[in-house]
Amino acid sequence: MADLLSRLSERYGCDKFDRKHRYTQLYNARLNKHRSQKFNMLEFGYGKGSSCRMWLKYFPNVNLVSVDIGEIPDLKDPRFEYIQADQIDAEKISEVIVKYNEFFLVVDDASHVAEDQQFTLGYMFPFVEPGGWYVIEDLKCKRNHSLKFDVKCSLTESVLRNYVKTCGDFFCPILNESQKMYLRDHIEDIQIYNKIAFIRKR
Repeated sequence: MADLLSRLSERYGCDKFDRKHRYTQLYNARLNKHRSQKFNMLEFGYGKGSSCRMWLKYFPNVNLVSVDIGEIPDLKDPRFEYIQADQIDAEKISEVIVKYNEFFLVVDDASHVAEDQQFTLGYMFPFVEPGGWYVIEDLKCKRNHSLKFDVKCSLTESVLRNYVKTCGDFFCPILNESQKMYLRDHIEDIQIYNKIAFIRKR
């Protein structure tokens, strides 16, 4: 029998449980014990809103913020806030950080572009609660390099696997030395699966 999050994913038409992904079992294994807790969650990437509906049902006390470049959706819930912004718009995202301060769970399911993913990790990880999770989805999704940066990054999966292999080296030109040091000092563990990575904060 499928776990609760997987069933909710099916109910709301969220692709996190479809054959190509199977993410919900991995999420459920880590987060089920936190279901009744009150915390802030940030998800980059709204799409059709199916994952937001799933998360709001799964976490009955969560404050959920969704960031996406799309038009403001019609999802109305007192525990939900939508921010219309690019995931690399640091100025706009800083407004969210000032309001919520920190997040127990951050999910990057937005552009799937390597440069965007790695910029967002470097920028957002300091605002993950100690013991919280930063998750990057769709690591094998093939996207062109971003034209918004002057550098090109290796695939995020490769960068993360190299970090694990070398016990702390981030070969990523988008991250500055201060960000790399922060990540090394505050990452407890990185668990990499076929298309998704779970990064636990110390």
